[in-house]
Amino acid sequence: MSVGICESALSRELSRNANDDGYGAESAHALASQRRVTATKFSKTDERHMPIIKKGLLLGWSPENISFRMKVEVPDIALSHTTVYKRVATNKVLGGSLYKNLPRFGKRRCKGGKRKAGRITIPGRVDISDRPAVVDLRSRLGDWEGDTIYGQDAHLVTLVDRKSRLTLIGKVDTKHAEVVAESMIKLLKLVSSVCTVTLDNGGEFAAHEKVAKAMNADIYFAKPYASYQRGTNENTNGIIRRTWPKKMALSHLTEDDLRTMEMLINTMPRKVLYPKDFKLLLGGK
Repeated sequence: MSVGICESALSRELSRNANDDGYGAESAHALASQRRVTATKFSKTDERHMPIIKKGLLLGWSPENISFRMKVEVPDIALSHTTVYKRVATNKVLGGSLYKNLPRFGKRRCKGGKRKAGRITIPGRVDISDRPAVVDLRSRLGDWEGDTIYGQDAHLVTLVDRKSRLTLIGKVDTKHAEVVAESMIKLLKLVSSVCTVTLDNGGEFAAHEKVAKAMNADIYFAKPYASYQRGTNENTNGIIRRTWPKKMALSHLTEDDLRTMEMLINTMPRKVLYPKDFKLLLGGK
């Protein structure tokens, strides 16, 4: 008698769900239900994922960075950034320490009311409201954001191109405005395009007109306490802080250390990273 099922499927069903009394629909259903409850859910090749996740976290990548790199290099086993977070959480439950390498691990948000802007005393300051609208579009190379990272005994000057995200890092021994200006000029002379630079309102940028003249560029200042207006630079500084945290002594950092940090940031997998633009900015170097 034909039941409309191939012999191999019928054989598997009988071997799985028959008991000493033979095969019965109710007992077969009960056995199948029990297996479903105790079965281990299928997971996308965890053994292939974890080395990539571990390496990425040790390099300072976020789950978003890791997910993007997977999609480019191993698309057949790529994970969403949410799943990467879940893998790290599972590792923590099992006694692992990968979670300690998450970019925001241990960060606490400051509580309190909205800060009010203090008096701005930078001579010749031009407000960001006067900046050309084209800068907001990120459609051209040469629109930079700048800032400083304070260390215990030295400081870093950081510059990021808004379109390509190319990052440049310099070290200064003092926050004196003339010294910071010279560092900015030295860094910006490495690239082929400098149209604008947007800075915060720190006194170390008081010699901005010197930079503007040397680079033939326009310099603008963000609103006080509006770091989001230089979000690209702020995010980059956060990446640097993962390796060189606040209050850390920075005077021992060498040129090789700075160039290595630049390389790590400029090769970090991001959807908005444009290596071709890097070559244009660096004049084909």
